[in-house]
Amino acid sequence: MGYLMGEYDIIVVGAGHAGCEAALASARMGKRTLILSINLEAIAMLACNPSIGGSGKGHLVREIDALGGQMGLAIDEAFIQSKMLNTSKGPAVHSLRAQADKVMYHQAMKRALEEQEGLDLRQGEVVELLLEDDEVKGVLLNTGALYRAKAVILATGTFLGGRIFIG
Repeated sequence: MGYLMGEYDIIVVGAGHAGCEAALASARMGKRTLILSINLEAIAMLACNPSIGGSGKGHLVREIDALGGQMGLAIDEAFIQSKMLNTSKGPAVHSLRAQADKVMYHQAMKRALEEQEGLDLRQGEVVELLLEDDEVKGVLLNTGALYRAKAVILATGTFLGGRIFIG
């Protein structure tokens, strides 16, 4: 089926915002954690909108920050400018948005992952969840590498089953 490369408490598939936060939280709780990314140079990539915060995810970012998350710290290192949005409306809809230097944000988040004790970072494409008696037991990569774990967190973002139409 494949060759065993390692055993972990938790495997996180995907290294976008959610995957990075999940992997860091797991490792900070003392769980031996592996985070897998198709491309290590795409970790925490701000693909479409190089900002953190705003009306959509601003409240979420602050909640993650209050729980010890990394997004707020990374944007502190990488922001170009910040702005309070919706100031002409009531305070319930005010939201802070920080525009980021995309490369600096990626570097800050990648460095946080690399420096976190108990967290391993690997490049690879997961092609199968390993199941035994209807329980997830790990993942299989397209290279044949197999990683076992007590739990797998899927944080694939926009890439899971995604298609690109050009033309």
